[in-house]
Amino acid sequence: YPLRRQRQMCIRDRVMIKGVKAETIQEVDIVVKEVKNCPLKYDNTERVLIIDADSIMYFASHFPEDSLMEFPTEEERIEEAKYRTRTKLEEIHNNIEEFYNIQETFIFVRGRGNFRYKLYPDYKSNRKQKNDLIPIISLYMLEELNAIPSIGAEADDYVYDAYLLSEGNCVVAAIDKDVLYNCPDVPFYNYRSHGDTLGEFKQISKEESRLAIASQVVIGDSGDGIPGAYRVGKAWCRDNMHLGMTDYQFTKAIFRGYLKASGGNGKIAKEQARLNYSILKLYTQDELETINKR
Repeated sequence: YPLRRQRQMCIRDRVMIKGVKAETIQEVDIVVKEVKNCPLKYDNTERVLIIDADSIMYFASHFPEDSLMEFPTEEERIEEAKYRTRTKLEEIHNNIEEFYNIQETFIFVRGRGNFRYKLYPDYKSNRKQKNDLIPIISLYMLEELNAIPSIGAEADDYVYDAYLLSEGNCVVAAIDKDVLYNCPDVPFYNYRSHGDTLGEFKQISKEESRLAIASQVVIGDSGDGIPGAYRVGKAWCRDNMHLGMTDYQFTKAIFRGYLKASGGNGKIAKEQARLNYSILKLYTQDELETINKR
């Protein structure tokens, strides 16, 4: 991948002032994006690459108003979105292959019939913007790029199941923190590109995973429209949860958070905690089959 640091380039701009040729020098910042937190050496362990590609689909399909002059027709926007999708997947694969011995790649995208909408009708209701290109790019990924649809669930669930099936011999690529929290002890590549960051390698332990998941049940997930325990946030979780707690201790802490939010009503606290946990939890294929048979 390219050299990864910020550089400055001087551009000579020749202008005419009252018939006299003059030179001005402008400094322009050139930001070279880099992959952060790269492994120190190549890992020869045979692994599979598991990609949650839902976010790629959304990024590739987004055309702000100031870009419509460049891509004025729907056909041009579709072709550009396809190009962005291919390019991003290639970028992810290349950056990971530089450090890991990837034998096979599995790409997961959204499917239909996500059971979470039945449990909680307001699920993701805060995502109001409609993008007509997303179904087109989803179909393109399924038909042309061999992506796998997440039937009855989310791509997150399918990624989680694939992670378990790999028995740790995998690299997971996603931007969703839910995926990171549920896939401990394996290399995780966050492919979100921003500022001077092209992507970032991460990894969390099982203990960190358990703490993060328990905290999220209390805090909720604003991106998915899950409120969590009302007015019980990160500061409360920091004070009441910590690494090394048992499952029972985490369960008690979660209940106390919801009890605080409900004004001491134990019945409401249990109902809300169980509902939000069932929405936030990631499921295996066996669990999904049981759920979707109900």
